[in-house]
Order: sequence, then C-alpha cells, then structure tokens
Amino acid sequence: MKALIIGGTSGLGRALAAEFIAAGWETSVTGLREEALKEFSSAFPSARASRLDVSAPEARDAVEALLAGTGGADAVAVCAGLYQDDPGADWAAEEKVIAVNAAGCAAALNAAYSYFRKKGSGRLACVSSIGGVRGNARCPAYNASKAFLFNYLEGLRQNAAQAGAEISVTNIIPAYVGDGRGCGKAMLAAIMKGRRSVYLPGYWRLLAAVYRNLPDLVHEKMASWHYVLLKPFMRRAPRWKQ
Repeated sequence: MKALIIGGTSGLGRALAAEFIAAGWETSVTGLREEALKEFSSAFPSARASRLDVSAPEARDAVEALLAGTGGADAVAVCAGLYQDDPGADWAAEEKVIAVNAAGCAAALNAAYSYFRKKGSGRLACVSSIGGVRGNARCPAYNASKAFLFNYLEGLRQNAAQAGAEISVTNIIPAYVGDGRGCGKAMLAAIMKGRRSVYLPGYWRLLAAVYRNLPDLVHEKMASWHYVLLKPFMRRAPRWKQ
C-alpha cells in the first residue's frame, strides 16, 4: 500500500506520515523547507521526501508527477498550511495565506481526486482547522481559507458519491493541538475507516456545533475574550507522549 503526504515533513503531516510508515505503507512526503526535508529523511530513511510549494502555479502538475513517479497511491493526505496573525487584514499577508491554504491545497486535492477518479478508488484526506467553523478578527484569511476546505472536501465527497466511485474524503479538523505530535494514530484511523470528518481532540465536535450556532451579534462581540474562553480547552489538547 502506498501513501502520499503533501506537507508531511512537520506538524500534523509528519505525525500522520510516521503512522503510515509504522503501519508498513510505502510512504512519500513533500515539504517546503530544505532543513525539514533533510531532517525527515534522516529520521525516516525508508520514505521518499521531495520539495513542493503548494502555492506555486505548477503545484497541481507537480502532484500529478509525484503520483506518476511513485507508481500511484492508495491514500493521499494534504497537510500543508500557513497561519499568520493578521488583525489589520493586511492584504499581503492575507493573499499569502489564501494562496497556500485555499488555492494550494485545492490544487493538490484536485490532482489526487482526479487520480482516484480514474483509478476508481482511494482514500483522500486534508487537514483543515477548527478555524473553518467561523470567521475570526485575529486572522480573517486563515479562517476563511479553512472554511473553503470544509466546502471543497464536501463537494469532492458528493462528486464521488454521484459517480459511484469508492473514494473516501476525510476532513481532519484540529483544534489547538500544537505541533500535532500525538495525533497521528487518530488521523490514520479516521482515514482507514473512511470517516467524513474527525475533530482533534474529539470533544471539539460538540464545541464546534455550539460555536457555529452562536448568534452573529454574540460572535461579533466576543472577539476580545475569544481566546480567554477557549483557554481551558486548549490546555487539554493532545501532545506527544515520550
């Protein structure tokens, strides 16, 4: 079995890649930073690691080439992402976040989904964020770009259902999990079970439902105490266990 992890050299992507490797999958990963690629290759010599900038215009073609060059894949997970605090809604920062989290991730997802459509089956997953549930004054573009992924993944899932293709599409929704270590097993389990979504930690599914249905007036007024309210739940996020 073969897996391709886009953005697999750090964070949640690395945690997931480590689990695929431990499970005996032939695993390929991509990353952006050269030092992260070298460190990953040193830690996991059996895996293939290559550089990919998902925000580049040729990103979709690059993912197609990776799939062809590795002999295809049975599972593809897109874990690339960029977070920037931007309370001033500065366009230079906003544009970069959108280029990575929305356009870049969509390009990679589209290439993988198209491959699975031709193949007739596959497991597709993407790391979004709890930020996709609603907008946030602190990082408008980040939350909006993650909301885009919620809807794009849902659209691909419905497309697969209409086509009768055996393609599972899993939305991985982390909430304040730090570097993501300790989350790999839950992500792999969700992908293998073909779950539509998985919240990390799981109790955030309930919190997200409450947050999503807050009246707009309450949501607009809570910007100043948003993180104070969430702090107890942020502390309970899973971490790496040595």
